[in-house]
Amino acid sequence: MKKTPFVVMGVVLIFSTTVLGQGISFHGKARNSFYSYESQQKHTRLYQYAQFGLATADNNITVSASLRALTDTETSLDTDERFKAYSLNLQLKKLLKDRVDLTIGRQFLHPGAVLGALDGLYGTAKIAKNLSLGFYGGVEAQLLRGFTIPSDAYQVAGGLLQVSNVASSKAQLLYLQKTDDSHTIWQLAGVNLDNAGIAKTHLRLQAHYDLQNDRMHRLLISSRTAWSDRVSTGLEFKSQRPQVYANSFFTIFEAKPYNQFRVSGSLEFTQGFYLDGQYFLVSVEDDNANRVFFSLRNDNGSLGFIYENGFAGEQVGVMFDYAYEVLPRLIASVYVDYSKYRSEEIYEEENQLGNAARISYQLNRMWRIDAEYQWLSNRFKETDSRFLNHVSFSW
Repeated sequence: MKKTPFVVMGVVLIFSTTVLGQGISFHGKARNSFYSYESQQKHTRLYQYAQFGLATADNNITVSASLRALTDTETSLDTDERFKAYSLNLQLKKLLKDRVDLTIGRQFLHPGAVLGALDGLYGTAKIAKNLSLGFYGGVEAQLLRGFTIPSDAYQVAGGLLQVSNVASSKAQLLYLQKTDDSHTIWQLAGVNLDNAGIAKTHLRLQAHYDLQNDRMHRLLISSRTAWSDRVSTGLEFKSQRPQVYANSFFTIFEAKPYNQFRVSGSLEFTQGFYLDGQYFLVSVEDDNANRVFFSLRNDNGSLGFIYENGFAGEQVGVMFDYAYEVLPRLIASVYVDYSKYRSEEIYEEENQLGNAARISYQLNRMWRIDAEYQWLSNRFKETDSRFLNHVSFSW
C-alpha cells in the first residue's frame, strides 16, 4: 500500500506560528503508560500520550492535537506503528464578519451521517439567524491513524444545511460522497430531524438514501419520553447498512444490512439508584437475534445482566463494575465480566471470565497515578494476566 506524507501536520504547524505571536493560552494533558503482558513472548510497552490546545486570547485561532508514541522493549516497531496522530488540526473562527469557522487537519467528523476521522477541511457558515451551512472535503483518515496518508484512501466531500430553533425542531439536509481513484462508493442524500414539541418527549428521524447504489442506506426513528423525574422510556427502529472503513480488516467480509428494534426504560426506584432495561430484536435477511439487558446502577457503579440468542449464537453474561473512595483522592475499583456462550448449536458452551482491579490517586490538581491489574480466562487461554500503569499530568 503506497503512502504519501502527512502534509496536514505541516500545514497545522506552519499556521500555529501565527498563534504563538498573539498571546496564547496553553492547556493539555500528558500521560505515560506502562503495559506488561505475555503472548508468544513477554512484552513491556511504554506509551506516551499528549493532548494539547493552543489558543489566542479571543479563542479565534486554535491549534489542537492528540498524539501517541510507543516503545516495545522486546520488539522493534516501524514508524507508523510507533507514532500516531488521532487528531491534529487548526481552527479559525469568526471569519468574514463572524460568519465562517474553518477546521483544517485531522479531525473526527459526524456531518449528519456517520463518517469518522477526516484528513482535510471542515467549515460552517452562518447564512441567517436560524440557518447555517456545513461543508467539508478531504480523505478518510486511515484506521490506525499513522502519520502518513495512504494514496488509496477514500476521498470524501459533502455538505449539511441546518435549520435550528424552528417549531421546537432542528432539521438538516445532507449530502455525502465517497470515492476512490476509479469509481464512486457512496452518494448519500438525506434528512435528519430532531423535535421536542411534544411535552417531555424527544423525537428523532434520520433517513439517508444511497443515490449511487439506488438503495436505502440508513433509517432511524426513535422517541424518548420522560414520564416523570424518575421514569423514562424509549422506542427505536433502525435499518442500517454497516459502514466499513477503508483499509479495515473487515472489508474482506460481506456487510449485510440489518433491522433493529429497541425498547428501553429507566426507573429511579430510590434516591440515586436506577434500574435500566433494554430489549433488542435484530433481523438480518431471514435470521433473527434477541438481546435483553438489565442493570442496577448508582454513582459508584453498576451490576448488569445480558442474555442473547439467535443467529449470532447464545450468551448469558453478568457484569459488575464498582468504584469506592477509600481515602480523599484515593479511589479503588473492581470490574468483573463473566459470560457463558456458544456461537452455534453444534458447538460446546464456552466460559469466559475477565477481571480488573484498579487504584487511582489524584496527587493534586495536575498529577494523577493509576495502576490496574487484569486477568482473564477463555477458550484460548486458561489464564492471562496483564499490568497497566498510567501517570498523567494536566495543565
